[in-house]
Amino acid sequence: MSKKALWLGLITIVFVLLSACQREEQTTSKPHKPTANEVVEVHGRLENIKRLDLYVKNMNSGKKDKVRLIRYTIEGDPIYYDLAYDGSKFTIKRDTTEDKYGGGEVITYSCKSIQTLESNTSTKYMVEECPDFGEELLTISHDVDQEDQFDFELKYGVDLKNKINTKDQELIKDLQNGETVGVSDFQFSKDELNQIYKLMIFSNYLEDKKLSTKCNKKPFVVYELNVWINDAKRNFAWSECDKSKDGLQMSALVSDILAILKNNPVYQSLPEVKGAYE
Repeated sequence: MSKKALWLGLITIVFVLLSACQREEQTTSKPHKPTANEVVEVHGRLENIKRLDLYVKNMNSGKKDKVRLIRYTIEGDPIYYDLAYDGSKFTIKRDTTEDKYGGGEVITYSCKSIQTLESNTSTKYMVEECPDFGEELLTISHDVDQEDQFDFELKYGVDLKNKINTKDQELIKDLQNGETVGVSDFQFSKDELNQIYKLMIFSNYLEDKKLSTKCNKKPFVVYELNVWINDAKRNFAWSECDKSKDGLQMSALVSDILAILKNNPVYQSLPEVKGAYE
């Protein structure tokens, strides 16, 4: 075989492989934004998970409800779980017709109930008495020990004078009278970090957020949040005036983090705020 023919053969093989990869990318489903009655889970990333919590609450209190959970496979294909409760009967319809490596079936299961089991390291949505379906609907891990790194820096308040930095073990409190007080060796407990990690996961912190730092108040509270997770870093900045869905979600996240902080013994040992911004 001549060198020219050999090169032409190699080029043809490479072209075929690239074309196959492009077709694979084009046919892979892209996660979509959930509607009000949809919950999306993509490899640990969550959107609208509180809607699933509401469904569990409604069903266990005897209130009719239905919700769709969409979970994506490693290959990027969606599997649909339609949960429905009519006041007496609980069913799960699992649709794998868009999963290229699945069974390609739509099967409906009759079940007894669904419960949420929470621990310091995970949140599990477990199905009871559901023959052939299994017990686990969804498990969300929030164990910092399972990550190579989990650190964050949160700056907040007027002029960002308050700071929590787990990476540098720094804590600064604004006394609102021109003074600040700090701790240079601050650490959260492992349980507190797991709680904060869970809050971030449930707030879908890995996704891009549309946030605004603009505000028509003076003075006004601003927020900056940096998160280091393994080899990735996420950065967010917004103000108290941001009333968008993302802005409200991130402000609620900060409020929950500060509730954990205020129960920390080191923070409780710091002086009380001495002034107030007007």
